[in-house]
Amino acid sequence: MDRGYDLIDAMKRMADSRGGSATVAQIALAWLLYQPVVSTVIVGAKRADQLADNLAACDVEFTAAELAELDQLSQLPPEYPGWMLGFQSGYRAKFMAEPRKPK
Repeated sequence: MDRGYDLIDAMKRMADSRGGSATVAQIALAWLLYQPVVSTVIVGAKRADQLADNLAACDVEFTAAELAELDQLSQLPPEYPGWMLGFQSGYRAKFMAEPRKPK
């Protein structure tokens, strides 16, 4: 939940920095549109004003720093066995880099 609230705070700040020309919902939808793994964004608008607000997300442009911040805030922590493999790889790489001593 903390990661989600951090994302919302960042999106709110980004929306506010656009001088009222973007809403948090538009920032969230636009960010999804920037993701290479997302092919379709489905909106849940019930009213015409919600639909107009959602469609305006297509006009939102991000800076590289904004995209990097959102990507960093949304990054999932490594799960097992991924974190273990990375840990073991580092240990093994260090071990393999040391010259072998003759007996």
